[in-house]
Amino acid sequence: MPSFKSNLDIQQNQLLNAVLHNLPDLPQNPVEGQLYYNSGKFTAYLWNGSYWVPWGEYAGGGQVQQVKQYMLNIPNPSSKSAMVFVRLYEDQEVVRIDSHFSNESRVDFNIECRTGVNDQGLLITQLPIQAAYAGTETTVFSFSSLSKDNWLYFSLAAGDGAVSIPKDGVPVEAPVDGEILGLLTITITCIIS
Repeated sequence: MPSFKSNLDIQQNQLLNAVLHNLPDLPQNPVEGQLYYNSGKFTAYLWNGSYWVPWGEYAGGGQVQQVKQYMLNIPNPSSKSAMVFVRLYEDQEVVRIDSHFSNESRVDFNIECRTGVNDQGLLITQLPIQAAYAGTETTVFSFSSLSKDNWLYFSLAAGDGAVSIPKDGVPVEAPVDGEILGLLTITITCIIS
């Protein structure tokens, strides 16, 4: 198979019968703009320089479905960071939650689906979701069906949920109402039911 070590300029001609790289897991050392097709999840992904973002439509079980994504950035999360961040206008199913924290601390958080902004909701995962510097992917849910007109609600996990892990590796619980310095990024990927 020929290998190219420089860019290939096809001078605005079509790339015919092309197939994305098929892999059962993430490619190593991606570069911004790289694409691949996850053969186990039946989904194409695009590397945006920081995260693998689902690209196009989801084709699980032979049925093509539209992909929706919700992204939340929280600077210096604290116990006061609880918030509603999206209202749902279609029935959806959570496929995955990607989370990342900008420094070497780890932040644990919960996401609920609520029927009203001030109502108690159902947690999407049984245990708090962890956001780490290397990034984490959550694909196991205790409750993944999101109904139309519901709300997604974010909150920092209580007790052991918010921890800071400095470079010496010794976990330190965040102080009550204290903030963990850094940027928490959460991306929820859903498919239209």
